[in-house]
Amino acid sequence: MNAWLRKFVFIYATVLVFSQVSIANTGSGKGSSESWNFRVMLDDTPIGYHKVNIDRIDNTKMVHTRANFDVRILFIPVYSYTHETRERWEDNCLVDISSTTDDNGEKYFISSLNKEERLAVETLNGTASLGGCVRTFAYWDVDLLKSRRLLNTQTGEYERVSVRDMGTGMLTINNEQIEARHFRLVAEELTIELWYTKDMYWLALESVTASGAVLRYLPEKIPQLALDRRS
Repeated sequence: MNAWLRKFVFIYATVLVFSQVSIANTGSGKGSSESWNFRVMLDDTPIGYHKVNIDRIDNTKMVHTRANFDVRILFIPVYSYTHETRERWEDNCLVDISSTTDDNGEKYFISSLNKEERLAVETLNGTASLGGCVRTFAYWDVDLLKSRRLLNTQTGEYERVSVRDMGTGMLTINNEQIEARHFRLVAEELTIELWYTKDMYWLALESVTASGAVLRYLPEKIPQLALDRRS
């Protein structure tokens, strides 16, 4: 593989690692379940899917994420990615996680143990103990926008991040015009653009790769709740 293609695949894979895209209904209730399907696009080319299921019981959320990507150039496969994560959240903080990833043949795993108000995360590189309210790159959790660190659900690294409010404007999703608040999340090796409704319901994600291609997560169907919240 030549140098430019290796660089593209590396940056592209990094974006995917951080983009654990999830949507959940922000309403209350004793128990509820949400399922969302996303098409993953590189410019105008579909390259895979990202599926999320969220089950809620009182203050507990059980999140199941699955992703599969297949990047081809002139019909030749150059990159593949599969990822599955199961998370348990209590009071909007992560308390348990397990994940497996095949990043173009390179394998990763995460397992965890919640002990004495700390989250012990085991990965290929050993075990790390994380204190406080741990969060992942899960965009349904708007408290993410106030976080200074987020857990990478592939590698288990606890990444430093910064978030900037970019203001409000109109966003087009699947030919629908929706008023949206725009935020920019910056980590060490990538920048992610995020959009929410004016009352902070997650709508969209976009990032530009090193090659200049635009990576997008697009819902198969915009949730009715988002349409109901249009101005």
